[in-house]
Amino acid sequence: MIELYQSLADLNNVRFSAYRTAMKLRRLQKALCLDLLNLSAACDALDQHNLKQNDQPIDILQIINCLTTIYDKLEQEHNNLVNVPLCVDMCLNWLLNVYDTGRTGRIRVLSFKTGIISLCKAHLEDKYRFLHRVAAAETAKHQAKCNICKECPIIGFRYRSLKHFNYDICQSCFFSGRVAKGHKMHYPMVEYCTPTTSGEDVRDFAKVLKNKFRTKRYFAKHPRMGYLPVQTVLEGDNMETPITLINFWPVDSAPASSPQLSHDDTHSRIEHYASRLAEMENTNGTYMNDSISPNESIEERSELERIFADLEEENRNLQAEYDRLKQQHDHKGLSPLPSPPEMMPISPQSPRDAELIAEAKLLRQHKGRLEARMQILEDHNKQLESQLHRLRQLLEQARH
Repeated sequence: MIELYQSLADLNNVRFSAYRTAMKLRRLQKALCLDLLNLSAACDALDQHNLKQNDQPIDILQIINCLTTIYDKLEQEHNNLVNVPLCVDMCLNWLLNVYDTGRTGRIRVLSFKTGIISLCKAHLEDKYRFLHRVAAAETAKHQAKCNICKECPIIGFRYRSLKHFNYDICQSCFFSGRVAKGHKMHYPMVEYCTPTTSGEDVRDFAKVLKNKFRTKRYFAKHPRMGYLPVQTVLEGDNMETPITLINFWPVDSAPASSPQLSHDDTHSRIEHYASRLAEMENTNGTYMNDSISPNESIEERSELERIFADLEEENRNLQAEYDRLKQQHDHKGLSPLPSPPEMMPISPQSPRDAELIAEAKLLRQHKGRLEARMQILEDHNKQLESQLHRLRQLLEQARH
C-alpha cells in the first residue's frame, strides 16, 4: 500500500488535471489487477452475489465476498500476477475511501458496481476516454523527434503542433508544460495515442496551412474551446500571420487611437512563411505522392479543396478592403483641404486657426496610414496568390 501511495504521488508533477487523474487511475487499475478483469466476468460475479438492487446498501462482508469471487477467478487465469488477499484488501480500502467517506461501513450497490466496472478490462472510449487513451498509448512508438528533449522515437503520447510545421512534443514535456523557443502552450495541438497514418499526416499538414492564414476575426466568428486547459489558437495573443498585423479600424474613427503598423515586420513575416512553405514542399513533395493511398485520396483532396475555398474567400475579402481604401483615398484626393491663402483671414492667435492646423495634420497622418494599409494589403494579396498557386500544385500532385 505504501508503494502504491508513493507511485501515485510521483504523478503529481503532471500539469494537467485530466491526464494526472487518468495516469493515477491507470496506476491504480494495474495495482488492483482489475486490468485483467473482463467485463463479462465482473457481471457474472455481481449476478452470482445477487447484487441487482442498485439503491440497496452493501456492507463490508458482502464486499469482501464478492471481491474474493472476482480475484479467485483471476488467480485461476493469471496465477503469477494475482495475490488474492492483497488485492481484496487494497480494493476494499480503495472502495471505502472513495464511496464511504463517513466511515459507516456500508456503500450502495451502484457505487460498488461503478468502481469495479470503471476499472475493469472493457471498451471505455465513450465514458472514460482519457483513461482508455492512456492505456492505448503506453506502448505506442511514434517515428518522430521531440523538439524539446530530443527524444526519438517518441514513446507514449505524441503531441503535434497545428501551428508550426514539423513540431512534436513527447508526453513528458507536454505534461510538465515545457515548450521550445517560438512555441506557446495556447497554440493548437493534436494528441496521438497510436502511430499516425499517412492520411492523418496530410490532414494535419492541411490544418497547419490553414492556421497560417486564419485571422483573429475568423476565430471570433467560429469559437470553439478544446478540452485541454490550455488556450487554443482562437484565444491566442499574437497569431504569427501577416493578416493579424493589419488592423481594420473604422475609417471615420480617430486616427490617433489606431495602432501603428510595422511595414518591415509584416514583410519579414510574409517572407518567413513563404520560405517555410517552400521548405515543406521540398521535404514533403514526394512523401505526399507516395504515402496517400487510393482510399484516402478522396477525403484528402476534399480537405485541400476546402482550404482553397477558405483562401480564395480571404483573397476576395482582402481585394474588397483594398478597393474600398483606394476609393476613399481617391475621394480624399478630389476634395483636398483648402490651402491657407484660400481660407478666411483669421488672426494667427485665434483658436479657430489652431483647430484648422491640427485638423489638417490629423488628416495628413490618416492619409499616410491609409496609404500604408493599401500597400500592405496589395503586397499580402500578391503573396496569398503565390501561396494559392503552390497549394494548387500540391493538389495536382496528390491527384496523380
